[in-house]
Amino acid sequence: MAIIGTIRKQSGLAVIIVGVAIAAFVIGDFGKKRARGTTDIAVVNGEEIPYTDFSGKVEEAMDAQKESRSNEKVTDQEAFQMRQAVYDNLIKEVIMGKEYDEVGLVVSPEELFDQIQGKQPHRYILQYFKDPKTGLYDPAIVLNYLKQLDQLEPKARKQWLAFEKAIKDDRQETKFNNLVTKSFYMPKVFLKQDYINKTRSMKVRFLAPNPFEIPDSTVKITDADYQAFYDKNIQYFYQDNAFRDIDFVTFDVIPSRTDRKKTSEDVVSLYKDFQASPDPITFMNANSDKKYDTIFMKKGALAGRLDSLLFNAKVGTLIEPFEQNNVWLMAKLLDVQERPDTMKGIQCLIAFNSPVNEKIKRTKEQAKAKTDSIMDILKKKPEMLAVYARNVSDFATANEDGGDLKAITDGSPGLSVFFEAGLKMKPKEIKVIETRVGYAIFRLDDKTKPVKKIKVAVVARNIEPSNQTYQDTYTKASAFAGQYRTSDAFNQAASKQGLSKREAPNLKETDNTIMGLQNAREVIRWAFSENTKVGDISPVFDLQGKYMVVILKSATPKGTIPLDLVKSRIEASVKGFKKVSIAGDKLTKVMEGTKDLYAIAGQMKIKVDTAVISFTGTNRAAITRDPEVIGILFTSPASKLLGPLQGHYGVYAAIIDGFNDAPGMDDFSAILQQEKSDFEQRASAAIYPALQKTSKITDSRLRFY
Repeated sequence: MAIIGTIRKQSGLAVIIVGVAIAAFVIGDFGKKRARGTTDIAVVNGEEIPYTDFSGKVEEAMDAQKESRSNEKVTDQEAFQMRQAVYDNLIKEVIMGKEYDEVGLVVSPEELFDQIQGKQPHRYILQYFKDPKTGLYDPAIVLNYLKQLDQLEPKARKQWLAFEKAIKDDRQETKFNNLVTKSFYMPKVFLKQDYINKTRSMKVRFLAPNPFEIPDSTVKITDADYQAFYDKNIQYFYQDNAFRDIDFVTFDVIPSRTDRKKTSEDVVSLYKDFQASPDPITFMNANSDKKYDTIFMKKGALAGRLDSLLFNAKVGTLIEPFEQNNVWLMAKLLDVQERPDTMKGIQCLIAFNSPVNEKIKRTKEQAKAKTDSIMDILKKKPEMLAVYARNVSDFATANEDGGDLKAITDGSPGLSVFFEAGLKMKPKEIKVIETRVGYAIFRLDDKTKPVKKIKVAVVARNIEPSNQTYQDTYTKASAFAGQYRTSDAFNQAASKQGLSKREAPNLKETDNTIMGLQNAREVIRWAFSENTKVGDISPVFDLQGKYMVVILKSATPKGTIPLDLVKSRIEASVKGFKKVSIAGDKLTKVMEGTKDLYAIAGQMKIKVDTAVISFTGTNRAAITRDPEVIGILFTSPASKLLGPLQGHYGVYAAIIDGFNDAPGMDDFSAILQQEKSDFEQRASAAIYPALQKTSKITDSRLRFY
């Protein structure tokens, strides 16, 4: 039954099996026909994804995540990421579902059964159904779990169905990928040519004037130069996403003098109550803005001033309030002891039925009697404790580790009962300790040398801005946003008011943070709104503790970026390209007067280099930077002056001194296997992105979040 506990604890394999199982749990029976005309969060190849379906799946996913962590709190960033994951999975479900339907790809009930209970089960089964003693997959655990499935609570059954669907979905995707990757075929003639390209080489002499020695001041670039460079490299100016560049200023909400004075007055009253409190720890837990552990701490563990004031004080000493880093602190010394840092020992737990241990049927009296009988034996044979721990202990891992508690650290909440008992015990001493779940027979094996430690109750009161301060700061930000409505006015006002203007380039439509600022989704939505134009000033955005005012600096659409939007970015490259052209003109002029490579080098005051190069290889030779030039060389005759050969990075004159042919080879099986392996790896990773890229997707997320 250990696997049941594991699944319950993790709250659904939808969260455990990252990505795949979340998709199974979240998407569920997505794809059934639904009423048209609803508001859609996306339309994929003509199929609508209603927002109501999407939001329901998001709620299910969030519930699964909360339960998997036993924590009801989900941060705003986590919630945003969950929405993105649900959206991506829904899109994939539609795209891949149509592909499966077109090729008739299914996972039959018999095949699914084999994936779960067959001789070679799915990797998820192998991963989660292991014998805790051996760590190996045990088919009996799967069978036992399935037999008891009907007796489990509905939530556990739903988790199993999600797990089962995850296996089915993964199997279906694997089969589809295999249809593509196993289609690889390369004729022998291609293999031979590939082999020749990689091994055939040439010896070449060449010269290459350095275009980047030409001073920038002598290079004048025209619109035609920009256009030529843009046209030649048009493929590099396509982008799958739209982008926005913004500038912004922030108005931090900082406590005012009035806020500080009010907090100081509150602290005076709080300190009086702290002095009078009979229970400092309870008072601290109820009144401190920051929770402090009341464990014993060594010197240096407390905040600087508290450490120096308390470590040599007497028990009961009170530290009056003082301010440190926008926090008022007060403290009381509760105890001083000489204590070790760590201990080692083993335990044998004899559990009894209790509110925290309802599965145990043994009564407290029965547990005590069994403990006493074991202790009677241990008094004569103390070395038997590890044997009893392995065979009769109710502690979860005792049968594996013999009850070894490893390092028991001072302050560890789970093992504090053993540490406190060990303070008064000698090494190898055995003692019975009553815990909430049973009687623990504990043997102390060793402990470190005791050092001085103190226990302190610390009350912290944060100095925080009041509602009035928030309102005043918002008013200031609102006035800025309303008064300075142009780019020049925005920049001048920011400088005059001492505001630090920051730049945030290349924001995507799916972003949620800006330059480390959390919860900035509304800023992104504003920047990408069809009503927002370049140069517009935003309203005031509330970023929890600060306000932001934004100016939209530029908007780059999805697809091929227009030349005017990349001009400033490509200026240096265009200038470099123009320098190569100028160098080419100079080389052409010199080559018109002579066909001697060394004479050309002398006139241009450069040297002749030699290199051995292959068609597909590179080396330190400058000429290998330009594959277009290499291609020309390998289709040219030897012993002839070639050039000018203009590439992207330089211009060259060259003479091929000879070719080194590829060694003969008849068996290309090793090359075939390598090519096949490379193809399968590339294809597996590229199949879905390629299908997604060619799909028609209308993304309406900005309308909703």
